[in-house]
Amino acid sequence: MCGIVATILPRRGNVKYSLKRRALQDGIDQLEQRRQIFQNLPLDPQHAEWFRHRAWVRTIHGTTRIEGNSLNALEVEDVLTGAGSAFTRKDALEVLATREALGFVDEIAPKRNVAIDERLIRHVHALVLDDIDPLLTPGAYRRGPNAVGDAQGNVIFRTPSSGDVPPLMREFGSWLRRGHDKQPAPVAAALAHLELVAIHPFYDGNGRTARALARLLLLRGGYAFDGLVSLDAYLDNDRRAYFDAIRDSAGIEYRPPYDATAFVEYFVRSIVGAADFVLSRVKGLTLVLAALRRDVIAGRLPARVQDGLVYAWVNGSLRPADYVRITSRTKQSASRDLAAAVGAGYLVATGSTKSRRYRLGPRLAEIGPVPIA
Repeated sequence: MCGIVATILPRRGNVKYSLKRRALQDGIDQLEQRRQIFQNLPLDPQHAEWFRHRAWVRTIHGTTRIEGNSLNALEVEDVLTGAGSAFTRKDALEVLATREALGFVDEIAPKRNVAIDERLIRHVHALVLDDIDPLLTPGAYRRGPNAVGDAQGNVIFRTPSSGDVPPLMREFGSWLRRGHDKQPAPVAAALAHLELVAIHPFYDGNGRTARALARLLLLRGGYAFDGLVSLDAYLDNDRRAYFDAIRDSAGIEYRPPYDATAFVEYFVRSIVGAADFVLSRVKGLTLVLAALRRDVIAGRLPARVQDGLVYAWVNGSLRPADYVRITSRTKQSASRDLAAAVGAGYLVATGSTKSRRYRLGPRLAEIGPVPIA
């Protein structure tokens, strides 16, 4: 059980914030409960891998979409797998750069000899903006004013002057390197996210970098959830509340010390919500498996197509190449199997032959996630 101490920290060499313990404890307790559930989740290894793939795509889609990327989740998956090219260059490059940044974060998370500090933040930012536009100065601090707004152009908060950014980032990096006040990983991740967004040290990519930093602190702190959970997708789908929580804590402009309770509470509960979304899908998967087995026994479905249909339900769609990879069927046999699945109402074919993708047909779509009690 994690206890949160209400405190205001000194100004020098630290992040300046306060926290209200009672407001956070319930969310922390719920999160610990979810972590225990995921550590003992009875999920088939193959199914778990499919859920991880889905979480990875949703994470990259979510964190880029929050900052204005126009691609949907299916298009993001196409960019990541090299299956599509009819997208704007900037959108595609943002997706690929984010993949590299998050891949780097996941790689170094278990390497405790790699310090989480100012230098690392600048490197992650450089990866986030790599090869998109040199005018965005990847890894370099801004030299002018900046403000944070929503998709409608409304100002969420104003950032510190550019002259204050280097010393603020040095203090922030020192706080991270010293162990972020020994706060539990979810609280430290929330505080780090909030402080980086509040300082807003870069011209662009601050949000993606802040969420990547939070991901790193969560992974290193033991909150990986086996790679099955996408916090970024949850935040994207809850964008208004997400932005409101930032402003409720940081205020309309950066004036530390600030009361970080509102954002930390929101952030912790968002992790719980993201975990519950996956748990509801895992419960729903048992219904999918039962329905497919009944149809196989009744002779309405060949047993060989079960895995492909399960993958389609987990992922939300299926490409012919996915089916061939999963089932080891030939392309010709896969085409026949998928045509039969369409005829039986399990799948719906979309796109031309070259870009064919199968979405859920009525017989699969009617099996939804099971709510968490």
